[in-house]
This record gives sequence, structure tokens and C-alpha cells, in this order.
Amino acid sequence: MPPHDPPLVTVVTPVLNGVRFLAETLASVRGQDYPRIEHIVVDGGSTDGTLDLLGRAEGIRWVSKPDRGLYDAVNKGFRLARGEILGYQNSDDRYVVPGAVSAAADVLAKRPEVDVVYGDYRLIDEEGRPLATRRVTARPFSVHRLERSSFVPPQSAFVRRRVLEQGHWLDHELRLCADWDWFLGMARGGKMFHARPGVLSEFRVHPCSLTQSLGWSGVFKEWRRACRKRKVSLLRLLLHEVLLTSLRRRLGLPP
Repeated sequence: MPPHDPPLVTVVTPVLNGVRFLAETLASVRGQDYPRIEHIVVDGGSTDGTLDLLGRAEGIRWVSKPDRGLYDAVNKGFRLARGEILGYQNSDDRYVVPGAVSAAADVLAKRPEVDVVYGDYRLIDEEGRPLATRRVTARPFSVHRLERSSFVPPQSAFVRRRVLEQGHWLDHELRLCADWDWFLGMARGGKMFHARPGVLSEFRVHPCSLTQSLGWSGVFKEWRRACRKRKVSLLRLLLHEVLLTSLRRRLGLPP
């Protein structure tokens, strides 16, 4: 009897005027050694050459239509997805080549009770060079820790399709922290998370990132809105996100 095919993994990449870094993101997905990957790019109506790049790209499905922001685009991609395992990678970040997807899929194959797997990531600069802090280690999962710190990195996370089918979608009304809200909703809904040692992705720090463009006032409003929704302490969350996490990274400690 022939072996069963491994489950299809769908990676969704939301993009809007992201031509500068998008080619690296596409290459990082194309360079994975996992045999069954579907890559869907959801463009929000770019005018900077992104569509020309997508038209030339191999191995992707893409759509282009105005949307309501980053997380609306991710939800659209997930609805188009055919994979049993889902992840999303922003257009300025990238997976570690070649084994990020296979490492996550291996955990989910061996641990059927696990709903979400996540791993470490590296910080890189605009040119793709590792920053001094280099690696951010994924901490063991705790819902109580998640209530005070956004420590599950979405760029290094993979989720079973069944989780979304049970109603756990990203809140497109949030512009910055919908991933934290998403994971917290899953955790409170009884979903099982697993932290896998090893770097799965690289997060790019640059002046045009969403966090930088919102400014501290915008960031504060986003976190306040999310905390009210989930009924957690805004002060405690900001203490960890703004002060303690930054300090631990400078010291080379896990966030």
C-alpha cells in the first residue's frame, strides 16, 4: 500500500504595496523542503509594482482587491485555502529555508491533540541581516502568560484548519494585535498550543512596518481596544510588552 500523502499546508501572505520585500517572502516559501505547500497571496490593491511581481511569480495563487486591512486579507486567504494546516507570513518577513514548514508539520503529525504549533524567530534588518538580539526563543505555552504578553509569534505559527472551522477567525477591526487576540481566543476556547524549539522565521524591523507607522499613540489605542474585548489588564500587558519584553531581548533572554 502506498504511503499517505502528507497534509497540505497553506501559507497566506497579505500584501499592500510590498514589492520591496515580497520577493524574499515568496522565495522563502518556495524554498521549503515540505512536499505539499499551497501559497496564497492576497493583495489589497497595490500600485507599486507588487502586481507585476506576482504576475511573474511561480508556484503561487494570488488575488487583488481592496480589503479592510491586514487581518481581513489573511481571513480572505484562509477562506480560499485548501490546506489542513494554515499559517500566514507577512510580505516583509520570511521563513527559514528549508525546513520551517516541515518542522511544524512534523509536530502536528505526531501530536494529533495539538491545535497550534509555534517556534522561535530571528530579528533581521532591512537588508535581511540578523540584528544584535538575533533569536527570540518561543516560551512554553500558558494562557495566563498570554493574557499579559503577546509571546506567540504569528510568523512562526501554524494552525489546524479545524480551529478556524470552529469559529476562530482574526478580528479585522484590529490593525495591530489581532494575532494576540486570535491566539487568546483559541486558548480560552480550549485549543492546545505547543512550542517547538528551533527558528522557523525571520521578522524584519524597518521604518515602514505597521508598528512604526502607527506610532505609540496608535499602538496604545489598539492594545486598549483588544484588552477591553478580552477583559484583561491593559496596564499589565503594556508593562510586559513595552518594558519587560524589550529589556529581556536586550539581555538575550526569552520574552
